[in-house]
Amino acid sequence: MLGKMGLKPYTIYEIKDLTRGEPDSPKIASFKLKPKDGQKFDFVPGMFSSLFLNPEDKLFRSYSIASCPTDDYMEFMIELINGKFTSRLANLKAGDEIYVSEPRGAFLYEPDDSHSDLFLAAGIGIAPFFSMLRYLKSKDMKRNVCLFYSIKHREDIVNAAELEGYKELGLNIIYTVTRDTDNGTWQGERGRINTQMIQNHLGDYASRTIYLCGGIRFVKDIVDELKAKGAKDEEIKRDIWGE
Repeated sequence: MLGKMGLKPYTIYEIKDLTRGEPDSPKIASFKLKPKDGQKFDFVPGMFSSLFLNPEDKLFRSYSIASCPTDDYMEFMIELINGKFTSRLANLKAGDEIYVSEPRGAFLYEPDDSHSDLFLAAGIGIAPFFSMLRYLKSKDMKRNVCLFYSIKHREDIVNAAELEGYKELGLNIIYTVTRDTDNGTWQGERGRINTQMIQNHLGDYASRTIYLCGGIRFVKDIVDELKAKGAKDEEIKRDIWGE
């Protein structure tokens, strides 16, 4: 099965909490893995891999890769929802072994000079955008990128300091919270990402390639809105989790 599935054993070298988490916001943790044979899988930013705790099991889950292709490890940002698989992940520690499948997927970030980018992320849908931004930084590539990042609570922002650092590359970030109560201290947007919010900050976004990642409902709703506003389907690249 190991060969047929394109699996390779990796060693966990770091597990780190990324968010404090509210009662209705499961914690997100970073799992950094190094290949046991020293030969890391190649991938394009935006791809995902499947993780197996035992290569003979049928139990696995697929996650977007958050690391840069040039890193000597693979990173996965995983929402620990206490499910059948994540409850077992939560019990792992540095030094444990896990199996990783060959990266795959059609949600590929291959920037060109003819378009700027619009990133739309909901919750843990931010993970593949870290891979994209880290890739741009590794290439020292200045880029007109606007990121709308939706979280339930302000504490759910993943690696906020790192994200802010990408402004030097040309990144503009708009945060929006969906569940925080209005206590007067939040300066960002409120509510789900929608086309009116995007227009308020960008005006005309027709010239941008749109990348969006999130749950099924988020992706379907925003794609329908974007297309109703004239966005071309081929200019909307999407990655859906929860299918």
